[in-house]
Amino acid sequence: MVIKLHRRQCCRLLTFHRTAVLVGVLVVLYNEVLVYYINKTSWKLPPGFSQSRNDDKIVRLIIAGDPQIQGYQYEVGGLVGWVTRLDSDRYLSKTFHLLLDLVQPDAVIFLGDLEDEGSVASDVEYSDYVRRFYQIFHVPAETKLILLAGDNDIGGEGADMITQEKMQRFEKNFAPLNEVVRVKNVDFIKVNLVTPFQKSPAVPQTRLMSQLSAPVRVLLSHVTLNSAVLQTAATILGSFRPQYAFSAHFHKYERAAYNITRIMRYAGLPYPADLARQQLVTQEFQVPTCSYRMGTAEIGYMVVTIDHAGEMSSSVVWLPRRYVSLCVYVVYLIVVVLAWIVQRACLSSRRHHTTQY
Repeated sequence: MVIKLHRRQCCRLLTFHRTAVLVGVLVVLYNEVLVYYINKTSWKLPPGFSQSRNDDKIVRLIIAGDPQIQGYQYEVGGLVGWVTRLDSDRYLSKTFHLLLDLVQPDAVIFLGDLEDEGSVASDVEYSDYVRRFYQIFHVPAETKLILLAGDNDIGGEGADMITQEKMQRFEKNFAPLNEVVRVKNVDFIKVNLVTPFQKSPAVPQTRLMSQLSAPVRVLLSHVTLNSAVLQTAATILGSFRPQYAFSAHFHKYERAAYNITRIMRYAGLPYPADLARQQLVTQEFQVPTCSYRMGTAEIGYMVVTIDHAGEMSSSVVWLPRRYVSLCVYVVYLIVVVLAWIVQRACLSSRRHHTTQY
């Protein structure tokens, strides 16, 4: 009788263990694989993506804001920090490469804050940042990678001052702070507007203007134009006269429109008669963050096409909410532990009653 009871107890424990393991495997499979492909089915690309990638009249873009790969000084230390960095890196890599394979863009643009602690990192930490960034966001050789600096990269927020050394370190490892990058029929104008809180270094308008040759102009900056000093924003708009502008920094998607003549008038700057007649308007798009670590549930990339006439189509590709998946893991572990405790208590109670009998 006692032997039969032990066998029943062992069978129940084995069944519980097998069920817990099976459910655990399914939870991991869903959270680490299926959720990304299910999310991918909701992505809507602009109409221009029906065209061939080799079409010289269409520029295809992925635009990202604030990946802020996690660092070492502000992150939790030890094994926990290693796990959180690994999970963040994997999420960034997985979502980016799913989109990259789908879009096959002509260029990928990162609008600054590539690193979370780049401005304060030691040289050793910075080297590791650079290695991780290019490993996470690896792009094919035929795809242009356009990188901007943000306040987390070179300073500019609060007491974290912008310095010449920080700017030089960024340029050495990533890209120039101010430059013009030509992609087919579009000139992308990178300007170093990194923060609304400190005065940014001067933008070399004359040098950049001499590099412009494409019929379509797109302004790229880390912060929005309406966050910059009015005179700075007006000067940049009046000099470059871009049709479109893209920025990030605030981790959310928004749109704005700027009448260039009106902005220059408000700033008290002179403007030529041809600019007043044209009444040019710059459409600015603020790009959301692509990292789930930025304290917002709205995570995504912008996907953009610009045709030969300068007409732009865009959509925001929203990404899965990683914290929901992490909560699922926590709930699963709590349920398994509670079920195990109940199971052990029931078996112990039955064993006690049988012994008394």
